[in-house]
Parts: sequence; structure tokens; C-alpha cells
Amino acid sequence: MDPDTEPRRTNLHAFLETRGWRGGHTAPHSHVRLRTTDGVDLGATWLPGPAPAAPAVVLCHGFGARASKPAYARLADHLAGHLHVLTLDMRGHGRSGGRTTLGDRERFDVAAGVDWVRTRGHATVGLVGVSMGATSVLHAAASGVEAAGVVVVSGPAEFDDPPQTAAMQRLRRLWDSPAARFGMQVGLGIRLIHPDRWDRPDHPHELAARVAAPVLVVHGRDDHFFPPAAAERLAAASSGRRWIEPEGFGHAEDGLTAAFCERLAAAVADGLHTGRFPERQDEP
Repeated sequence: MDPDTEPRRTNLHAFLETRGWRGGHTAPHSHVRLRTTDGVDLGATWLPGPAPAAPAVVLCHGFGARASKPAYARLADHLAGHLHVLTLDMRGHGRSGGRTTLGDRERFDVAAGVDWVRTRGHATVGLVGVSMGATSVLHAAASGVEAAGVVVVSGPAEFDDPPQTAAMQRLRRLWDSPAARFGMQVGLGIRLIHPDRWDRPDHPHELAARVAAPVLVVHGRDDHFFPPAAAERLAAASSGRRWIEPEGFGHAEDGLTAAFCERLAAAVADGLHTGRFPERQDEP
């Protein structure tokens, strides 16, 4: 069903999606298990592409999500119409072990995904990350994970301390609260690392500057977590292509409509085939 015609999404829907009790893929898929070099077991889903020789992508979701959450499953399904797709449950989320580190040690998750894809004979592999996943793929690519292209959607440019937006301030308060962290683990199955154990990576714009692969930066004009200036900084640091989506796109999964997912999937395929991501195209 087109997301624009679905019934209004409620808090109950959001809870069921986060727990994995609502959502999933419509494209053919199979569930697989991976293990990172730092010893974390990951759940992932493999969606074969339309042709054996097609490039592949590793898809990384944002904080509080999982691969089967409807918006991310929709994006993976559309990508699979053009490419092979391995979509991860990032550490601390979904079917994966460990604790989320908000884009720091998630670089090992990305590396494990790329290794898994390459051992199955796919030499051309791109990275697609959304929000926390955007930081994760930049961190991986900056740390030596070879990628044919890197796509970041709704990503931050730096780690503000204190956070500058109201949405990030709420997330920080949640992270700092032992009761809130426990509640997220018990109620939603999301396991957060203790703030004192977080090894803050370089700022994302610093990571982007070290990425050798072509970069596409996608951002909503009305993103309430990170302002559009974050996209400008990431694109400038990486010499990457920049798409600014109009008002209504919002942050991360808020903007992953069927029309956008198909437009992005076609652009990712084009970029991996040609070595250069295209300019933004208006939705039909």
C-alpha cells in the first residue's frame, strides 16, 4: 500500500514496528547472521537484485529502528529492484546483539556487512546510511572499508555538546537517564551504551573528508534533528553531491515515501554504475 494512503500511524504502530511485530519486506528476501570483528552477532536480511552482475549495497538504519521497520523495509525493497541489498539490524537493535554506540562501533557492523556481501562474489558494494546509519557508513568508509559509493540521508555534521535542537536535547536526556535506558531496553528492545563508555568518533564532517568514494548527501529542509546546514557541511567536506528535499520530508524515515525510495534507489544504482551520483530529480 502507498504510505500516503495508509491509515494514520499511531504510537501503537510505532511500538509494534520497533519491536518487529509490524512491517517487513515485500521483495524476496532471506534472513542471515553475521559476526563483527569486535565480537557482536548481527541479524541482517538479504534481498537479491534483479541480475547476478548488479552491484550491491549495505543499508544501515537510524537509531531506534530495525531493518524490518516499514520505512526501511520499503527503502530496501526499492533498492532491490535495482541492486542486491544487505540490510542490517545495527548493534543494540532488532535481532542483533551488543549495544548501540550511535555510529561509533557501528563501523564494525558496516564492515561485517561489506565482507559478507563480497564473499558472495559481489565486487562493487555501496553504502547507504540513514541518520545514525549515515554516521556509521561515513565512519566505516573513513576507516578503510572500501566502498564504490556512500549515501548519507539525514545525517549530522558534528556532535554538538550540548545539543542544539530540541529533538537532540530530548535524545540526550534519554541517553543520560538510567531509568530511560532501562525502559528502552525492556520496552523496545533497544540497548544503549552508557554515556561514560562512549568513545566519540571524529565529527561526521571530519569523517566525510576522509572518504575517497563518491558521496551523496540527502537532507530534508525541515529536518527537526539536524538543520540543512549539516548537509551543506557534509557535502562540502566530501566534495559530494547534495540533495535538499523540500518541506514535508522531515528527518530520516519520515521522508522515506515510496516515491522518494524509488527515486533514491535509481540514483544509487546510477552512481554505482557510473561512479558519479546524479543531480536531484523532482518527484513525478
